Amino acid sequence: MADIIEDIKSRLDIVSYISSFVQLKKAGRNFKGCCPFHNEKTPSFVVSPEKQIWHCFGCHKGGDLFAFVKETDGVGFSEALQILADKAGLKIEKLSKFEKKDKSEKDDYYYAHELACDFFEEQLHETDDGAKVLKYLKNRGLSDETIREFRIGFAPDEYELLYPLLLKKGVKKEIILNSGFASSKGIGDDKIFDKYRARLMIPIFDYLGKICGFGGRALKDDQMPKYLNSPDNILYNKSRLLYGLSHAKKHIKDNDEVVLVEGYFDMILPYQAGIKNIVATSGTALTQDQIRIVKRLTANVITCFDTDSAGFEATKRSYFLLQNEDMNVKTVWQLDKKDPADYVVDHGEKFADVVKGAKDFVTFYIEKLIDVNDPSKLDGRRNVLKEILPIFKKMASTTKDFYIKKFAEMTGINEISLHDDIDKFKLPIDHPARAVESVLENSTKMPVDKMVLSLLLRFPEIFKISLGIVGEEYFSTEDKTIYNALLQQYNCARTQLKEWSFDDKLIAEEREKIDVLVLYAEDKYGEFSEEAVSVEFEKLVDSLKKSFKTSRLRNIEIEIKKAEEAEDRNKLLALLMEQQELLSK
Repeated sequence: MADIIEDIKSRLDIVSYISSFVQLKKAGRNFKGCCPFHNEKTPSFVVSPEKQIWHCFGCHKGGDLFAFVKETDGVGFSEALQILADKAGLKIEKLSKFEKKDKSEKDDYYYAHELACDFFEEQLHETDDGAKVLKYLKNRGLSDETIREFRIGFAPDEYELLYPLLLKKGVKKEIILNSGFASSKGIGDDKIFDKYRARLMIPIFDYLGKICGFGGRALKDDQMPKYLNSPDNILYNKSRLLYGLSHAKKHIKDNDEVVLVEGYFDMILPYQAGIKNIVATSGTALTQDQIRIVKRLTANVITCFDTDSAGFEATKRSYFLLQNEDMNVKTVWQLDKKDPADYVVDHGEKFADVVKGAKDFVTFYIEKLIDVNDPSKLDGRRNVLKEILPIFKKMASTTKDFYIKKFAEMTGINEISLHDDIDKFKLPIDHPARAVESVLENSTKMPVDKMVLSLLLRFPEIFKISLGIVGEEYFSTEDKTIYNALLQQYNCARTQLKEWSFDDKLIAEEREKIDVLVLYAEDKYGEFSEEAVSVEFEKLVDSLKKSFKTSRLRNIEIEIKKAEEAEDRNKLLALLMEQQELLSK
């Protein structure tokens, strides 16, 4: 197992991988950027190519490449392993041995979902009512092969079929309810019944192809809602899932491009028609989490949403979110006022030609604005500028220059005037282009004792300065082991000491913490001269001693009160003497 992990790490550069999620800049021997896991204006997210680790000194999350994938994708170790193996071009023959290590409550949920999917498939293919639904699916253009591949099923119009079956198979009542397979009339009510009834059942797969949820489409005209999706639970989070990704991921990588649609059938029918690099949002508008998942596979996106006004607004909003992640965005709009599924039913493989003819979004948007507004008239010009300025505002300079020139030629508006308007324009607070802007600056600082220890770890030559002015009493219990191990190494080496041995038995178990502390010192003091480091160290030690003194005096006051209440004269006298000694320093 360790061999596979190390093989993956050797094939994937941690800086390159994380750069697809975070804009990193060189900072000494490391790289730095704004943390993707909390909002901040001042970058505190550091990646070390040498140590193959990352750490945010704002929210304190960190680890290796596997930890990053687990955090960004919300997956366990085995799933992170598969994701990175795919990225590295490695094939893992037996994932089960890794899943044993990662075994958790999720396994029981996966088991329940697999049983439910088997049940729904059986109802579709082996019952009379299912035969009618099967006919409906074929009328919609789906082939037998596609129905089987996507494991589409049917929930009959019955109240007590799936629930008792799952109970009989050993699935806990809590899991059945949390997964949305059944409902109860009230809290604590024993009257439980199947939640999915008279619905077409579309299983939703996670990145590895495991069933993690369902979309139940109504089969009766008066049924509400039209789609009944799984509730968020330990497996299913609609904002972090893309429907069809497990089927499409290989094709997305091969094509270096993804087609993004909104509905299940909008994904399935184009996939059947040969557009394999296609995914759909799952019961939600496009989210930043979904974009980051896509970005792991490609930076090129073609949006293909419904062609009505709601679809256009979704297209526009998606562009801003994708632009925030530096994605290249094209859009398809030539669908004869149909959604992608209906277009494929009517035109078949011609859909591929439409996708190939997708325009870059900005050009498409400018043309659409000019089509409905006359920029030669004042009102028309105002309307066009009102819509286009937010797009220009967030663009990189070179891209902005290209489109401003193009826009000026198409509208007759002066380029210099456009630049002036863009400079003056301020994005509204609720504008989607602000989706990942910082709204809260994290003010968490490294405790002074850890700052001192980080300098000692990174710059062994200053350890001699600490002798006589810093001792183990200044450090937390958890850090005393590290300090004492350094002291022991120094006493053995003295003037010959040039670097610490982190293989020392006393500190080997603290290696992860040590790497983070060294990373902090490299980031904050890496560009300092030796003299500047010494001056900074002395300032920190002075601050540490003052902090220690204040803390100890506060504790002494508490202990004095306790000694007085207990009438412990000897202890009281000792405390008063210690207090006087500290106050005199």
